[in-house]
Amino acid sequence: MRYLFISILLITFLMGCTGSGNEPEAAPDVLFSDSFVPGETGDWEIEGDAQGVTSVTNEQLVIELNAPNTLQFSTLADHTFDDFVLEVDGRQTSGDLGNTYGVLFRMQDPGRFYRFEINGNGQYMLERRNGDGSWTRFVDDWTDTEAIKQGISVVNRLKVEANGPNMAVYVNDQLVQQITDSAYLRGNIALDAGTFIQPHTKVAFDNVLVRQIGGGEESNTQ
Repeated sequence: MRYLFISILLITFLMGCTGSGNEPEAAPDVLFSDSFVPGETGDWEIEGDAQGVTSVTNEQLVIELNAPNTLQFSTLADHTFDDFVLEVDGRQTSGDLGNTYGVLFRMQDPGRFYRFEINGNGQYMLERRNGDGSWTRFVDDWTDTEAIKQGISVVNRLKVEANGPNMAVYVNDQLVQQITDSAYLRGNIALDAGTFIQPHTKVAFDNVLVRQIGGGEESNTQ
């Protein structure tokens, strides 16, 4: 888990404890999968303090935030991917519908990554976090899409396809945006939740799947 304070664009680095366990057997094209079954979870960074808590609860990875203008994420520590398809089920279980959840991918470190995010009001964002602390947005602002199921405790299936500099993002198997950007071509993945003015949100993730695309490769970084 890492915190990123959105309002002042400040990264707070937290050295995390990690989950342990073995990955279940998977099909040949599956690079990684996780249903958060006890004893079989991946090496996700798990931490908690007064501002927020990440935990594996009831076979889900749960992020709960209690601070405004904060992005908290849990990184899969022991895998990096270049070309891949990433899918995950996400749902907001409490908090303001303007708060967010999603995935980070091709992470270089806690301050450099791509971010695909949605909220309970039916909007999405796709952006890149740069090493100097700035953001590069691939849409002008949070953008409405009918692909997102709105409300609390509603499951949305998020998908990212990354193939070289070409990336596409989907919600519930509906394409919402395609981009070409070569800043980051390989890295880690993470699950995240974020707040704005309203300080509280709680999000649950399940059924993470990373599979090959176009001969993509995966490597352990243990």
